[in-house]
Amino acid sequence: MGLKYQLDTLDGLDDSVKTLYVEKGGKFVLGIEGMPQPEDVSGLKSKVQELLDEKKAADKARKDAEDQARLDREEAARKSGNVEELEKSWSEKYARREAELSGTLEQERAMAHGQIRDLTVGRTATDIASALAIPGSAKALLPHIERRLGVEQRDGKPVVVVLDPQGKLSAATLDELKAEFANDTAFAPLIAGSKASGGGANGAGNGGGAAKGKIGGTKEERTAAIASRFPDLPQS
Repeated sequence: MGLKYQLDTLDGLDDSVKTLYVEKGGKFVLGIEGMPQPEDVSGLKSKVQELLDEKKAADKARKDAEDQARLDREEAARKSGNVEELEKSWSEKYARREAELSGTLEQERAMAHGQIRDLTVGRTATDIASALAIPGSAKALLPHIERRLGVEQRDGKPVVVVLDPQGKLSAATLDELKAEFANDTAFAPLIAGSKASGGGANGAGNGGGAAKGKIGGTKEERTAAIASRFPDLPQS
C-alpha cells in the first residue's frame, strides 16, 4: 500500500515508516526534500475577508445613518407640527420597504417559474428526444426541441405549448412537433429509423415518391422523375 502524503496520526505505522513523517501544524506529512510547497494564501484570504467585513460595516453604517436622519426629520416635524414633512418621511420609508419586498417577490417568482419550466418543458422535451433519437444522441437533439416548447398557465395549471421557429406561440400539437423533427433532414443523423435522408421515403419501387413532390433515390431515378414531371425541359 502506498504512503499517504499527510496523516492525522502515526498510530499503527511501523517505526521505520514513522521516521519518514514530520509534524507540521498538528498534522504529519512526508518529509520529502525538494517537494514544492503549496503557496501560502492565508494572508490573501485574510485581506479579502477584511475588505468584505469593511464593506458590510460601511453598508450598515450608511443604512443606520439614513434611518437616524429619517428619525430626526420625523421628530423635528412632530415638534414643529410640519405634517407635510412627516408624511414625506413615512412615504420614503414605505417606498423603500415596498422596493425590498418587490425585489424578493420577483426573485421567488423567477425561481418558481424556472422550476415549473424544468418540470414541464424539460420533461416533455426529454421524452420527445428519447423517443426520436438513436441511442446516445438524445442530448444533442434535446436543446433544439426545448427551444420549440413553452409553458402557459391555463385554468391555474401549467400547460406545455408548441412554439414556432421564431419563438411565438403556434397551434401545433406535441405530436406534430415530434413529426416535424422526425422528418427534418437536418436532424436525420440523430433520428432512429429516419426517413428524412432524401433516399426515397416511400420505397424505391413504389414510383409514387416523385408524384408526391419528393425526388429521391439514385441519380438515374432522380433524372427520370424530373423528366416525367417536366417533359418540356431540355434533357442533357
